[in-house]
Amino acid sequence: MSEEKEIQVDIQEILVRHGLHIGSRIKVKHMEQFIFKQRPDGVYLIDINKTIERLNIAAKFISYYSPEKVAVISTHIYGTKPVQKFCELTGCIPITERFEPGSFTNPILETYIEPELILVSDPRYDRQAVIEARIAQIPVIAMCSTDNTITDVDLVIPMNNRGRLALPYAFWYLARRVLIERGVLTPELAENIKPDDFLAIQQEPKL
Repeated sequence: MSEEKEIQVDIQEILVRHGLHIGSRIKVKHMEQFIFKQRPDGVYLIDINKTIERLNIAAKFISYYSPEKVAVISTHIYGTKPVQKFCELTGCIPITERFEPGSFTNPILETYIEPELILVSDPRYDRQAVIEARIAQIPVIAMCSTDNTITDVDLVIPMNNRGRLALPYAFWYLARRVLIERGVLTPELAENIKPDDFLAIQQEPKL
């Protein structure tokens, strides 16, 4: 097995171990293409290869923009720390805990910004940001589980987007990929970008 394939297998194992492939008991039609199978308990499982493929595409897409023109949004409790760490490493704009209505559409607000690309951790939790992005004609990348609708989403990343460990590991992997696409991920920097830094509580990861 080549070194590249070994790395790919390692990444698959890491992301599966931390639940990125676990969907919900509900599936919507446009997410069927990303589903691998359904467990006996009714939970749909996402094809981890498609998750990685879309994370890689998202990273390439993000790298095309100036960091200060990319807004990353998560109002989910498990997304706050991962988004903050991701933006610390990549220079993107973090919007966490609450999205102020009008932030993309009302220039008189103090929170008003003009991003050229947004990434949301859940198009349901972050619906207001997605709606305003559509109005402002801003492309949207969204992490979507099997029960998410993808209205107004330009690029879907199929994954567990509500998991205590899944979101931190997704943003850890995505941050590394963005830096690779920019050509700035040195071995030393890669060594210092650790999944634990994306966790809300520093602890040994458990399923």
